[in-house]
Order: sequence, then C-alpha cells, then structure tokens
Amino acid sequence: MKTLVKTKVLSNKKVSSQYWKMRVLAPSIAAAAIPGQFLSLKIGSDNIPLLRRPMSIHRIKPPFLEILYKVRGKATEMLSRYHSNDFLEILGPLGNGFQSDVPCKTAILVGGGYGISPLLALHERLKKLDKKIITIVGAKSAELLYKEGFTGVKTVTEDGSSGIKGLVTKALDKTCCGLEGDAVIFACGPDRMLKAVSDVAVTYNIPCQVSLENLMACGVGVCLSCVCAVKQGFKSEYKRVCVDGPVFDSKEIEW
Repeated sequence: MKTLVKTKVLSNKKVSSQYWKMRVLAPSIAAAAIPGQFLSLKIGSDNIPLLRRPMSIHRIKPPFLEILYKVRGKATEMLSRYHSNDFLEILGPLGNGFQSDVPCKTAILVGGGYGISPLLALHERLKKLDKKIITIVGAKSAELLYKEGFTGVKTVTEDGSSGIKGLVTKALDKTCCGLEGDAVIFACGPDRMLKAVSDVAVTYNIPCQVSLENLMACGVGVCLSCVCAVKQGFKSEYKRVCVDGPVFDSKEIEW
C-alpha cells in the first residue's frame, strides 16, 4: 500500500561520471516495496518544479531505500543538491513490480542505459531465491555503463569501448541459446531495446518481463499521460504504466 512520507536523506553522492545515488530513511515504504516498483518525489518547494518526479527503486534495504538517478534537467539538478539530514517528500511504493518467484533456474537481467536502475533490487531478491543470475548491461559508451553491485555481468557498448560491440540483443541471443524452458528474462530500458529483447525471448520461447520507462505526470493513474497499448484478445486496449505497470509480460505489449 502506498504511503506519503517525509523521508530523511542519509546520503546523496555522485557515484560515476553520469550517475548519482541517494539513500533515504523510509521504513514504511521499504517494508512494503518489491523490486520493479517506483517512487514519486516532491523535489524542491513552492511548487517549483510543479510535478513530482518518478524514480525507480534501486535497492530495498529496510528501513532504507536507494535511488539511482542521472542529472538530466532542472528537477534532478535540484535533487543532486540535497544533503544528509535534509528531508524529501516521497509517495510510494507505486506500480506493479517484477514477479521474481518464477519457476526457473536462470534469471537473465537486461538493462539498457538508465534502465539498469530497478534491476539491482531484483538482482538481490533473486540471489536470495538461489537463482543463477546473468546480467547484461548495455549503453552507447563505457562512461554510460553502471554495474556496481551486480554479478555475472556482460557489458555491451554501441561504440565498443567496453565489452561486446553492438546492442544488448547480441549478448542476449548467445546467452539464451540452450536455456529454453529453464530461464526468465527481466529487462528495463528504452522501448526499442525492450521490443528487440522481447523478440529474442519469443525466438527462444523464454518468458520475459519488461519494465517500461514511459513519461509520467501524476504517477497514480489519474492523468493518463503514461498509457501504453496492450493486446486484449483480437483487439488492443490502453493501460496506465504507472498503475498497471511499469512491469508487463513482454507478450502483452503492442510494440
């Protein structure tokens, strides 16, 4: 159940050239959260910026939560200026998360760019379930990669500056070979990447859960700004990513 709380910031540090990581004290949210859910942050004061900002839950360590983010605009620039002992208003946990208790031996995690953020909480959950974990992390270049905390990592960069040169599907295709019926794919990243990952999953008949990154305004299903088309029999319908997702079975999505 979601709650609105004023949380204490415990740390807020730049952890790479591109990413910041914030830890907050949020006992009630941390106790209820599952991997794949997200938070809605009220950044600043005096309604500037006006809208809350959705942020994936990076790690769940009750009573703490961690958020991984990039400074990409005014709101996240303001977020980077929060210090220890500052207070931040958070609504959460929101949305539907990953189904981690699936019957399989191997979990394949695929993160594209900032899409790696919600996968660490999932990684830690899958380790507790004694799953074999393979993590594929992709980005345009090495400086955009983030893989701290993950094990069994395969890196992929479009320019070849780290790991395999190409797209994440190049590594995924090789990884899936021979794992039919004994693996599940969990992915988060841009839509084009997720569609390609979904296609690979279909080829190898491997279940695939995807976390969509649609833009959101309210985060609670009221404004309808984050809808996506999903298959419903022979027709399609729209679902709200913030409420019905952000995690979906990849076969449901009208790519």
